[in-house]
Amino acid sequence: MFRKIVFVLPFLPVFLLAQEKQKEENVTRYFYDDHVVSVAIWYGQDKKPDSSKTYYSNGKLNEAFYFDKDGLKDGDSFQFNIQGEKLVTWNFLHGKMTGRTDHKLPFHKDREESVKKALKMLTDINTKTNFNPTTINDLYNRGVLGVSLGNNTLAIEDLKKVEFAIDKDPENKKIVLSDSAQKKTAAFRSKLYDRMASVYAALEMESFAFHYYYKAISNAPNDYKILYNFATLLQRRKLYDLARYYLEKIVIEKPNHAYAYWGLARLYSDTGEYEKAFENIEKAFQYEKVIMEKSTAGGRDLRTTRGLIYHKIGESKKGIADLKTALEMDKNNSYAMKNLGIIYLDQKKYDDACSLFQKARELNYTLTYEEFDLDDLLESACNKRQPEKTAKNKPFVFPNPAKTEILVENFSSKNFDFEFFNFESKSVLKGKTTDGTINAISLNPGFYILKVTFGETVEIFKVIKE
Repeated sequence: MFRKIVFVLPFLPVFLLAQEKQKEENVTRYFYDDHVVSVAIWYGQDKKPDSSKTYYSNGKLNEAFYFDKDGLKDGDSFQFNIQGEKLVTWNFLHGKMTGRTDHKLPFHKDREESVKKALKMLTDINTKTNFNPTTINDLYNRGVLGVSLGNNTLAIEDLKKVEFAIDKDPENKKIVLSDSAQKKTAAFRSKLYDRMASVYAALEMESFAFHYYYKAISNAPNDYKILYNFATLLQRRKLYDLARYYLEKIVIEKPNHAYAYWGLARLYSDTGEYEKAFENIEKAFQYEKVIMEKSTAGGRDLRTTRGLIYHKIGESKKGIADLKTALEMDKNNSYAMKNLGIIYLDQKKYDDACSLFQKARELNYTLTYEEFDLDDLLESACNKRQPEKTAKNKPFVFPNPAKTEILVENFSSKNFDFEFFNFESKSVLKGKTTDGTINAISLNPGFYILKVTFGETVEIFKVIKE
């Protein structure tokens, strides 16, 4: 379908664009959400890369690559596990891989067989292609296998080459495909973008993850697994309007999708719409067996979710029972501890609430779930006082996703400047409005960051243009 790919991908930190960036004279650093360094790139006097390192979210070294005078990978590069043990040595010669040595399997014993199988398949591709595949199938398969083995840097480079071949190569734009070939190509694209989105999501690079999930669902609008993965990420990043849109789309089109009901229950619980949350958690429980077979106990499981919802609709005894059952299933479920602590705090059982919140903190609740409510709850409970309730009407955009116009509500003025940026933070549209309405017709479909400014007041929104 597509021709053979013959090109060298120049050094480009294709996945090294995290949420925050700090640039100094000879080093650029990128950060996870909690300000731990995710990537550091060092440059020589000629501004070409000299070396780069990626890090785990706890700050430990993950990968290290070194470059020649032309900015191409050269010499030995390494990957380490979170304990600091060497996993892989790669050998490069002026941009071309010449060897790979695996010192240790990257996962626990329960995945040993699947990891060995993936490693064998990757080794077969490297042997067949002398470590430098040039066809779409080989690059895609090696990229996917690299993701499964945790080789994220090289995996993304392989997948980006595939993306170039099928999306950007001008030679391929001349090819006219039959209807059946177009369908196969769309299905392949959706798988490619889904893989890329999952890597970026794991690295907390949400703009890139959103961009590729949107491309994936554009090519496979009825792939409910991808839709659910996208909605779950949106929900985790607190983009509730977009998450609700996609979850509701799933349950309308696929009414027996257990996970979508579960997701909606969590979402409505987070937004304080507890009656809707209860309606959806009850539907999710109709498929409890299906969910339990494919999920492990712990975290925001069914009972942890329903327990707090029960309390919020006035059935605290049932809520406590659910949460105690959740803790029997997983004694280290810090989310269940927090939810049970909230019930005890509301009931003014301060000592019990304080104890639960302290245990949740010891189990790294905040880092595990990227939730930042525990400190205030802990302070209230341990000081034997009720938490202050503050209602803020935060600015928001509507509709989202949008097709023609975007309204900015609850902003300090209807008269403001606006600017849209794409997933690579490049400005694509700017202007002014006097009525709080933005004309978005000229934007191509996709994910954007919208910045609105009035004087010293600035708000940032994540929007999707359909």
